[in-house]
Amino acid sequence: MKNLMMIFCLLVTAVFIWVWHHQTQFNDNSRKARFHLKNGELESAVDAYTKAIRHKKYTLFFTNAPSVYNNLGQVYLQQGKYERAIETFEEVIELKPDAIQAYINLATTHLKQNEPDQAIESCQKALWIAPNTALTHYNLACAYAIKTENTEAINALRKAIHLDPRIKELANREPVFDVLKSDPRYPAD
Repeated sequence: MKNLMMIFCLLVTAVFIWVWHHQTQFNDNSRKARFHLKNGELESAVDAYTKAIRHKKYTLFFTNAPSVYNNLGQVYLQQGKYERAIETFEEVIELKPDAIQAYINLATTHLKQNEPDQAIESCQKALWIAPNTALTHYNLACAYAIKTENTEAINALRKAIHLDPRIKELANREPVFDVLKSDPRYPAD
């Protein structure tokens, strides 16, 4: 009985050390990635986020929390690696189907690739989850503007500004809305 108890204690200790190691590596690599991202070191950020993800699946807490994947997708987006960004944001959605930020980021990526229909689809899914998210309405407005569906673009932009007045400044700098600015329905400066 004493030997069985000692083996049990050794096993518990080994599992604890294994999990603790992976949790520590996840935390360290996540911090490194944020540091690299803040300093514009995108390749180093990708490397650190990738290492964090590798260790994440062996941790006990929040193993399916998608934030690190979403952050990696944002780095790919900044790098202009749109296909990788799309894959990563879709992975976030697979892990957590109601991850609103992933849908917003996915729509932004599609907009960067001039794919307004896919952006609209992402926005509609996001609106189903959280109908009052200003950035979703803003991305929707951009997508409709690309498609020259001016009424829909203006309505979505007005809704975005209503939800977050800071969006107006962003919209005024956005070239996709230049053609809409002569429309009397366009939000006033």
